[in-house]
Amino acid sequence: MHIYAFGSICRGEIDLGSDVDLLACVSGPAQQIDHEKYSVYRYERIQALWTEGNPFAWHLHLESRLLFSPDGTDFLDDLGKPAPYIADARDCIKFQRLFDRSYQELRQSSNSATFHLSCIFLAIRNFATCHSLSLGQPIFSRKSPLMVLPSLDIDPQAFSILTRARLLSTRGYGENITHEEVVAAIKAVAIVPRWMEALRSQHSP
Repeated sequence: MHIYAFGSICRGEIDLGSDVDLLACVSGPAQQIDHEKYSVYRYERIQALWTEGNPFAWHLHLESRLLFSPDGTDFLDDLGKPAPYIADARDCIKFQRLFDRSYQELRQSSNSATFHLSCIFLAIRNFATCHSLSLGQPIFSRKSPLMVLPSLDIDPQAFSILTRARLLSTRGYGENITHEEVVAAIKAVAIVPRWMEALRSQHSP
């Protein structure tokens, strides 16, 4: 078994909403490991992600640190560089659809507003990350939509609402989203489809 820290702590992006992402690479069933605290992957699955150039493989390659090795080896480092990422078009379409679906649900009903805002955050973050990775300049930060070119020209307060919604949905951390904040976020993210198209146009022949 090899254990790694990865993600925000490895790039120094630490705030009150941060936690420590932990990866356990195992050779078989690992019932002794708390799957709530660790992302648990078999060695062969990690190798498959490397072979396909999966974004998670690139994330681990660039932003992970070995915490434990049973024999002094570094499994991830020994894998070398992942294969080139070539699924950007498919992945970006997937996240564009997630945004569209969540945005429509949010506009139609305030039920589960925090969940839909969380999905919107996930969609725009992952869209930006996949786009940046396709250009060979991967950005895995939560703020990736603000760091790509062109950046998402969204009100900082609205982006903060989306971030809070994500943390509330995934970690139960943060203050509840008010109705007024939901309304403000709906208005602010109306520009997202145009921004997504602007990013994808960079890949047009």
